[in-house]
Amino acid sequence: MTDLRLRTRTVSEIVDAAFALYRQHALQYMVVTALATSPLLVLELVVSNGSRALPAPIDLSLRASLLALAVQLASWVTYSLMSAAVVKLGAAAYLGEEPDVAATVREVLPRVPSILVAGVLRVPLFMLGFLCFVVGIFYVFARYFALDPVIVLEGKGPVEAFGRASELSRGRKRHIFNTLALVLLIYVILSLGVSAFALALHSVVLTLVISSAFTIVAYPVIGLTEMLLYYDMRIRGEGFDLEQMAGALDGPAPVAP
Repeated sequence: MTDLRLRTRTVSEIVDAAFALYRQHALQYMVVTALATSPLLVLELVVSNGSRALPAPIDLSLRASLLALAVQLASWVTYSLMSAAVVKLGAAAYLGEEPDVAATVREVLPRVPSILVAGVLRVPLFMLGFLCFVVGIFYVFARYFALDPVIVLEGKGPVEAFGRASELSRGRKRHIFNTLALVLLIYVILSLGVSAFALALHSVVLTLVISSAFTIVAYPVIGLTEMLLYYDMRIRGEGFDLEQMAGALDGPAPVAP
């Protein structure tokens, strides 16, 4: 069984630990991702069936554009909620606590607006990175990898989270990028296989359902990797493991009978 103690890890060890955490509480992770993706799936099914919810006089091309925009916005909110919930659940398991789906959802919902604002603020940085011979995108990606964990686990605001994420990534951006690139590569390869199977069925509805099911099952590994990487940075730069050990030693003494 994979060692899940608080310690520094290599790129492959972090991804392996993410899969190990996922196996421990797979059902809880799938429940929170299903709760987040279900509304999006319903909206996508409505759009795919040519919903006529908009007034008839509106031009069809405009209607399609508005529906596509609605799907994109819903997707943005969905993935923000999924990321926040998985990070919170995973952190509880990693620190030796019992994950609680209901409590997690209640705790992360107020943080979703901050995650959305941080995502908006990060877009211009990605655009600047693209202008810097594209390579700058990778730099921004690595430097601000911890925005979601910082907001969810430390309660930082969207602006303050940028400074904190930058501090955590200082001097370790290659390690961060390689770790996230590895888990994303695994995810993309599996996604392509599932998409090829779904497309072979020649059904838009089945394709959407299968794609959503894949997201529910597989996406938590990305959030768990992000969470483990966040703690890995804290262990390397702040001695978080020693802090936790000291806290355990300083706990209340047992009451004498």
